[in-house]
Amino acid sequence: MKSKQILSLTLSLLFLFAGHVFSAEKGPDASPEPVVSDIRIRIDQAGGKEAQWKEMARNLIFLRKGEPFSAEKLKQSLEALKLCKKFQNIHVDSQEVGKTLVLLFRMTPFRQIKDIKIRHASPFLERDILNAMTIYIGDAFSKEALPKQEEFIEEIFKREGFIDPQVTVSATEDPEDGHFLIHVDIDRDSYYSVEKLDIRGNRAFSDQRLKLRMKTWMASLLPGGPGRFVEENLRKDIKNLTEFYRGKKYADVAVDFTLEKDPDAREASISVNVSEGPKYALDFEGNKEFWGFTLKKDLALFENGNKNDVGIRKTLKNIKTRYKKAGYLKARVKLKDEVETKKERSFRNLCFVIEEGPQSLVESVQITGNHLFDDKKIRKQILTQPPGTFHNGAYVPEIFEEDIRAIESLYARHGHANVVVKKNVAVSEDEKKASIRLEIEEGVKTFVSSVQFRGLSVLSQDIAYKTISMKQGNIFQNGKIQEDENALASKISEKGYPHVVVRGELSDTGDPSKAAIMYHVEEGPFMKMGEVYYTGNFRTKPKILLNELEIKPEAPFSLVKLLETQRNIRNMKIFDSVKFKTIGLREKADKVNLFVEIEEKKPYFVQVGGGYDTERLIYVNAKGGDLNLFGTNKKIWVEGEYSQIGYQGALGITEPRLLGSRFSATAGIFAEETEELNQDFGTRFFGSYVWFSRKWLKRLNTSLNLQFEQREQFGKDEDDTPPMNSNEFDARSIFIATPSISYDTRDSFISPKKGMFSALSLDISKGLENSLDNFLKYQLDTRFYWTPMDRLTLACKGRVGYIDPFGGSEKVADDQLFFLGGISDVRGFEENMFRYDVQDDPVGGQSEISGSLEARIDMGLNFELATFYDIGCLSDTFDGKDSDGFRSTVG
Repeated sequence: MKSKQILSLTLSLLFLFAGHVFSAEKGPDASPEPVVSDIRIRIDQAGGKEAQWKEMARNLIFLRKGEPFSAEKLKQSLEALKLCKKFQNIHVDSQEVGKTLVLLFRMTPFRQIKDIKIRHASPFLERDILNAMTIYIGDAFSKEALPKQEEFIEEIFKREGFIDPQVTVSATEDPEDGHFLIHVDIDRDSYYSVEKLDIRGNRAFSDQRLKLRMKTWMASLLPGGPGRFVEENLRKDIKNLTEFYRGKKYADVAVDFTLEKDPDAREASISVNVSEGPKYALDFEGNKEFWGFTLKKDLALFENGNKNDVGIRKTLKNIKTRYKKAGYLKARVKLKDEVETKKERSFRNLCFVIEEGPQSLVESVQITGNHLFDDKKIRKQILTQPPGTFHNGAYVPEIFEEDIRAIESLYARHGHANVVVKKNVAVSEDEKKASIRLEIEEGVKTFVSSVQFRGLSVLSQDIAYKTISMKQGNIFQNGKIQEDENALASKISEKGYPHVVVRGELSDTGDPSKAAIMYHVEEGPFMKMGEVYYTGNFRTKPKILLNELEIKPEAPFSLVKLLETQRNIRNMKIFDSVKFKTIGLREKADKVNLFVEIEEKKPYFVQVGGGYDTERLIYVNAKGGDLNLFGTNKKIWVEGEYSQIGYQGALGITEPRLLGSRFSATAGIFAEETEELNQDFGTRFFGSYVWFSRKWLKRLNTSLNLQFEQREQFGKDEDDTPPMNSNEFDARSIFIATPSISYDTRDSFISPKKGMFSALSLDISKGLENSLDNFLKYQLDTRFYWTPMDRLTLACKGRVGYIDPFGGSEKVADDQLFFLGGISDVRGFEENMFRYDVQDDPVGGQSEISGSLEARIDMGLNFELATFYDIGCLSDTFDGKDSDGFRSTVG
């Protein structure tokens, strides 16, 4: 038996002359490849998991025992073992046993990066440092990659103005599991400060005005680290100054800088050099069709400058194009260019002289030869029309050609593939009128005479026939052949044939009214789903990830279900990033193995906030919890808030996959005591709840909340005498069921610019000890957002609520009624004081309507200026008044 000899021969020829020596096309005298009698796998440093590593490696080796040796499959196997990033030091030996071959694979498993700990990351966030690195939590550990990480991190600190940052990246092994912890220690060193900033060459604007537009100068006024010099900011400042000058009609402006750094003094001296060039003055002559401000939209001088008069040439072309689209086919645009100097400043006066010429308008459109469609139907397809309410009547040859193609497309969709549309355009001598005549030769209508499938074995002929849209007897539409190809390929692919190719072709029937379609199917190899391997899930349990699989091992491989699996895992809120690798799909192996690389989020979180609003006055709140409790994808949290109107606290836990379904469930307990502003009573309650929700579509969500609470109403002043209905001040036990549905298309939750939000809910409340809480509460909340122009957003909000008592009760407890007034609904009124009684106490009602219109202007730096119009109505009160009128405010 020979050992090592076969290995050297195989590997040498494999990588150098594989395409020649191991070609599938053998000569008549070529000897057959030896049969692989055995594949042996040896795992070094397996860490007690040798069987698992062997199984994984075996699934990535495409050679099979009992099959002829293939150099191509050996190459694919080595690539797969490397691509999966699970193994290192991969070697292959071979041994000849008679006329057979024994392959010995030897490899060492990679150990993983368990965590990356960063010290002194300021002024960056930890995520910024991680994004700069090429290694990540869950990645294969390689000691050789650590020095590179030091360079990457040092580079981002240098870009932020630090002179000589020093970064040390080291690794320690976790003795419990053998994985590695990466430690990043950062010594930022000192930074450059701006010693002076001079601006030269500016005549039109003062130094101070230009400096106020520079982030570099503004930052230099700040003490300490925030005032450090950042060269990238200086480059942005130069770009900003250039745009500023161009906006002031200096199209030829050129701004650059010179920078001198003194490492010893740690100071930077900056000189900004401005070459203003002439200020442009623009005018138009001869323009009768368009106003001057309309033509200014075609100016191309000031957005990107006018170097070598490129902007002027673009402007001339834009104006000519505008006139041509309006029917002025012979419009000409000339330029008057004058340069003058006043008080040592240069001015360039440009006058665009327009010779409009005659405007060609469509006088008439005559259609002949049409039998399938009437004139009205055909005219709807074309833009070339006589002047009318929605048409300017301009005759533009390019648009007219598109109209003809639209008519041909209309006929083709209805089976007339050979339609011919002839045009005849008669233009008057003065070129002001164009009479158009369209002659349509419809030809014969083509029907599908037969449909056949060749090479199809996975699907029955009946199922394949039902899958396609063009069936025998249907109108033939050439564009639908590709649609049917895709539909049929998708159907076959889901049966485990991802490499299927479907090609539809027409057979010559000799009769233009008949179309015979033949679909040629190349199914490709049958493939199954192999194993799924996860890395990086140090905390998350494997069974949690397996619940997200839409395709199980040994099932026919499905690309659609694989994409659904990827979406499910990526949508889990416990991961920062997820990467997927399929091995075996490209190689057309019998099984496709999926490798999932996961980077988990830090599980523990703490949030602290505070502020002031007119509803709560001064408030502080805090929330903390675990995003991935015990690695089960459950979220647990505790939160609390204290304000000038009371306090509240809650504890909850969320299960995102209730019993393995797509329903999420949240259970919790809560306690709260509030004394709403301007009300003569307070409310103290505590209880528990269970909340179920389900997202059906990307935008549609439904939920059901079941809540039990113990509620008590109390007077704010101890001397207050109880009201006549003192049952309200007794402790009340209440059960509430709240189904709801919401639809949300907003582009942002915090600051939406477009989209809408709508929510409808119904509270079914039942008092267990009295009838004050027996009611149905309907609530509808709708909001719309639209941004017609940059920095301006229009917002509209409407809210409707109604309380309907049941069980013989007409009275509802005061703390369950609707109150209006304040920052959350009708602004301009004090909190809850939209309606009040003779004692100036707020009055609540059983029905409410409120709305708001807002114009939000983006002022920059995350500031908005908003103007609003609020309106509201509160009715069905118990104060004996019948005033149901609307009240509104503007502010």
